[in-house]
Amino acid sequence: MVPKEDILQFKIFEDLTLEELNAVFDISQEVSYKSGDVILEESSYGSDADFFVILQGNVKVEIQASQTQYEGAVSKRLAVLKNGEVFGEMGLLRSKRRSAQVSAYSDLTVLKVNQKKLFQVFGDNPRLGYIIMRNLASILSDRIMDMNFMWRNEI
Repeated sequence: MVPKEDILQFKIFEDLTLEELNAVFDISQEVSYKSGDVILEESSYGSDADFFVILQGNVKVEIQASQTQYEGAVSKRLAVLKNGEVFGEMGLLRSKRRSAQVSAYSDLTVLKVNQKKLFQVFGDNPRLGYIIMRNLASILSDRIMDMNFMWRNEI
């Protein structure tokens, strides 16, 4: 297990107190995956809106991109995420179908955070909710900027 003092340094948990981090851990579960396991399926409408914080390991985030009617679909890698990064955040925010497939790129341990329970914690502690949502907005902003540069390089 990664020490909580180290986890407090993860961008999603920046500026939380140890007590606030413990409140998130109390409603979450630690889950392990083997390299190659698919964690989230692109376009799935899962019954949950969990999101995940990588405690140890890496994941690859891919989308299916159509080439031609003869070649079929191919996977396009969008990112490789590592310790301290998050995925599944779009499901957390919108409870819509998943926009990408996420697979374990190595053996992996994640903190799986349930949306409904997390939002209840936010209701009990608005400061915690504000900080996590602010940090998530910053993470998403960085990802949009990275995508812009990636697509610009392909034009």
